[in-house]
Amino acid sequence: LVWYKNPLPFFHDRTNPLHNFDILFQDDGARSLRYAPYSANTGFYYVRNNDKTKFLFRSLLFLGDMVLSMTSHQQALAALLDEHSSLTGLRVKTLSGVDFPGGYHYHRKKEIGFLKDIAQGKHVPYLMHMSWTTNKKNKLLFLQQMGLWYTEAKCEAGGGVGVANSLAGGGGLETACCSAEPLIKCHFKDKPSVEQCKDSSVPTIDKNGKSFW
Repeated sequence: LVWYKNPLPFFHDRTNPLHNFDILFQDDGARSLRYAPYSANTGFYYVRNNDKTKFLFRSLLFLGDMVLSMTSHQQALAALLDEHSSLTGLRVKTLSGVDFPGGYHYHRKKEIGFLKDIAQGKHVPYLMHMSWTTNKKNKLLFLQQMGLWYTEAKCEAGGGVGVANSLAGGGGLETACCSAEPLIKCHFKDKPSVEQCKDSSVPTIDKNGKSFW
């Protein structure tokens, strides 16, 4: 998950129609019974500090066996959201994908126009959550070509602290590992990117994939 801008003013604004909701989730995109009825994605959510939300998460802590049996804390929490909205009147809201997009948007062909607006700076959401992605390796590749990756290669795969400690003269982790500018690379021409990755040497990743640009 990468920030484009600070979302806290959005959630703290008392004139915002969403201010009265107790807990607000990014839209997962899945419309299956498993995540019904809210389709809440636990990669990003905002929780207001009140008795209802405290009871919700205390209940989740006591249901560790449920998380293990479902092999998903997201599914377990989704079940509790449904229960607590009735039990305590917990007010749950699913956020708009326009301002809080994720992998559901990134990977769907129907969203090409929307992703081009983001890539060209015509629309600035609050964040990008690279969900709906097979593994961490691919998440990194997709973030790189969207211009959302700032970690130097030498510090990837958990090497950051070691690199920082080895720097002559100190400087710390930030100096050792963080780039001031995005480290952009083209990996797949059929995926959204800030640069036009149309070169013939750039492969596709999806079956029958077509150039994003």
